[in-house]
Amino acid sequence: MPTLFPIPNHQLDAGEILVIDDDSSSLFLIQDLLTSMGLGEKVTTASSAEDALEILAEREGTARYPELLFLDIRMPHIDGFGFLERLDKLRSPNHPTPKVVILSYYGNRLYQEQAEKYGVSAYLRKPLTREKVLDLIEFRSYPN
Repeated sequence: MPTLFPIPNHQLDAGEILVIDDDSSSLFLIQDLLTSMGLGEKVTTASSAEDALEILAEREGTARYPELLFLDIRMPHIDGFGFLERLDKLRSPNHPTPKVVILSYYGNRLYQEQAEKYGVSAYLRKPLTREKVLDLIEFRSYPN
């Protein structure tokens, strides 16, 4: 597989990214993809909704507060929708609400409709690809 590099003369800027998934293989693959795109330093992973909520609380009021969340739906204890309920209650006066992108192996229409109720930015089928990331992240041009 060829090595992927950021597009020359453009810098991908997604702010801080939090990836929430209980599957360690998925976390590894997503982090590896984002790193290959030059976003690795901005990525934090959480293997549960509880861990993600703790990260959000710890980063409240800091520059490391996530702007983009990649969220799995099916997780033990607190699933993705339970996380979204709690996220809604955590609205921070110090930060805009993070953009939430659901990543799921399931194209279940009921899941998609429920996600829309929470104002999710996108519902994407796994695996996450470079093209999907580029569609989600705004390009910002910088002169040489």
